Amino acid sequence: MKKLVLFFVFASVFLFASFDQQVFLFVQTLVSEKFDAALKMCTDQVKAQLTPESLSNIWNSLKTQFGSFKEVVSYEGTQKGEYEVYNVVLKFERGKISTLVTVDRNGKVAGLFFTQAPEEKYSPPEYVNTERFIEEDVMVGDLPGKITVPKGTGPFPAVVLIHGSGPNDMDETIGPNKIFKDIAYGLSSNGIIVLRYHKRTYVKPMDPSSLTVEEEVIKDAIKAVQILRKRKDVSKVFVLGHSLGAMLAPEIAERSHADGVVMISPPARPLEEVMEDQLKYLQSLGLAHDVEKNLEILEKLKKREVPPDEIVLGASARYFYDLEDRNPVSVAKEISIPMLLIFGERDYQVTKKDREIWSRELSEKQNVKIVVFKDLNHLMMSGKEQSTPIEYIKKGHVDENVIETIAKWMVK
Repeated sequence: MKKLVLFFVFASVFLFASFDQQVFLFVQTLVSEKFDAALKMCTDQVKAQLTPESLSNIWNSLKTQFGSFKEVVSYEGTQKGEYEVYNVVLKFERGKISTLVTVDRNGKVAGLFFTQAPEEKYSPPEYVNTERFIEEDVMVGDLPGKITVPKGTGPFPAVVLIHGSGPNDMDETIGPNKIFKDIAYGLSSNGIIVLRYHKRTYVKPMDPSSLTVEEEVIKDAIKAVQILRKRKDVSKVFVLGHSLGAMLAPEIAERSHADGVVMISPPARPLEEVMEDQLKYLQSLGLAHDVEKNLEILEKLKKREVPPDEIVLGASARYFYDLEDRNPVSVAKEISIPMLLIFGERDYQVTKKDREIWSRELSEKQNVKIVVFKDLNHLMMSGKEQSTPIEYIKKGHVDENVIETIAKWMVK
């Protein structure tokens, strides 16, 4: 199943941040194989050396060696004299390529160089202490996973991590970032057992025309809770969902008889409405294509005018309809176990609209705590000014305050 990319797998003063979007758009144009348009973003010197045909030949040579292009996985820039040099790592079927893009003071691409990218190793954030826990392989049914267990006799609180949209691995890898690995290592450094596993759609393809979140997410999450329940070193079992996983966390907790729920960046509205706002936001930044066409599709989905088996925006219409019928806010209002909701104020995917709905609907429940972090985005990573998809492919870590908030709440 394709990722629901929009939802939940991006002054003319010469400053480091000035050309982020221009380089991002250049790479986006290049990987879309719009070579004429890509060259228009280059300096005259580059245009004198490259033609659309020669750029096409270079790109096709990369595909011959490494297979078809998959995604942009990381992005970082440095200043060298009067130029900015950006290293954009592209993932192909059989390897990764570093695309070095040099930009002059006018924002024009003055250099383009491709080289094979070295494999990057995960570096834990400073709040992780790997001496405090062990990590073991585990299977959730037929899905590979990992369990991190604090050293000691316990019993410990335990938590299952539930992915956002798309075929995520157990670490919820997004670009160079590993959201769930940060959370698992951070919580286990604080005395909490954490179970994470590959999402079913990551392990094997599933028929998108009949797929719903029941088969994609919920059944496996319930199995994971049952695995933790059987352990003698576990005191209580929580479920922690991110984005789409947060949306489904109340239902999963209710059906699995979990002891508590953590919801990170949980949408409160139907997926169509959330995606519509995202599209308009990205359009305002010049970072979205085919906006009007996609808005028309979303409008038809809202009216249920699309046949259930039809594939639109990376999923079947049935997937959208099923998700809307579940109504996570209503489920959350009915359950009495402790709930912790965490939001980033800079999140352009789950916005103030969603936060206000959750706050209003859960305001009278004594079992609910809502925390909003001013500087964080959808991935719970800090930044300044408005958030964009470009942030997601810059290396970072889940903010320490998020880890501390969850750990203290669970232990309490």
